[in-house]
Amino acid sequence: MLDGATLYHVPRTSSAPVHMLVAELGLGDRVAVEMLTFEDVRSSRAFGTINPKRAVPALRLADGTVITESGAIVAILLDATGALADFSFLAKAKLWESLFYTATTVFPLCVKAFLESLKPTPDAGVVSAAADVFRDAVGPALATGLGAGPWLLSDQGGGDAPTAADFVLAKPLGNAHAMGWLAAFPSLGAWLGRGQALP
Repeated sequence: MLDGATLYHVPRTSSAPVHMLVAELGLGDRVAVEMLTFEDVRSSRAFGTINPKRAVPALRLADGTVITESGAIVAILLDATGALADFSFLAKAKLWESLFYTATTVFPLCVKAFLESLKPTPDAGVVSAAADVFRDAVGPALATGLGAGPWLLSDQGGGDAPTAADFVLAKPLGNAHAMGWLAAFPSLGAWLGRGQALP
């Protein structure tokens, strides 16, 4: 299914975790990665034909089928490689719980605030409000989910290695770290450090 597929990716964006997962699953000889720029995504006629949503990531299969949205692409990568074959029913449920929470809550909160903070005249109210939500709700939820294990699913039967849940969370938590939000959550800071130390 994945032979001859192409992943469309812009470095340091929401497609980065999917790109990392392709490498972690050893799919480099089956899935080509086409690096794009923001300008390509916004203006390239060729890319607009591939993905009218004009967003990355996008995965084009050899038969021309295009899969968009990180969660859907992660699902097809995991399914096609059998990466979850040894996961218990509970571990699979916790994986999808983490992936959906990252996509719907963590990523929008952290990335929006981070991009706002990079503006020449950022809206301090937007960044401060997001920091409060992270401190009061998102950070505690993530720290509880991590537990005492080295990776997100280690305490739920996911093993001692990182999973797709870790790779997908890395980008928004990297942004949170850059804004100083992880200072109150040392376990999350340590988790991020372990992820950044991976080859």
